[in-house]
Amino acid sequence: MIIQTSTCDFLIEDSGRVNGCISVFSDSLEEIHRLFGSSELEISDRSGWRYKVCTCKQDLANALILMVKEINYLDFHSSKFQPA
Repeated sequence: MIIQTSTCDFLIEDSGRVNGCISVFSDSLEEIHRLFGSSELEISDRSGWRYKVCTCKQDLANALILMVKEINYLDFHSSKFQPA
């Protein structure tokens, strides 16, 4: 799953290593550290994704909640959602 924010992109997938652990990749050191600072940061060898953390689903859920809380709903315009 890819999540795009105004400041960076995140790729979230099963780590394949530890049961219940997921891998989160990002192109932004600041944002991955801000949202997953309690997890150990790694340099990723995956093309297009410089940084990686392995974290639990609960930490991902907490980060997603924080992302939703930070949405500026004033940036949404009803005209964007009108059928063409």
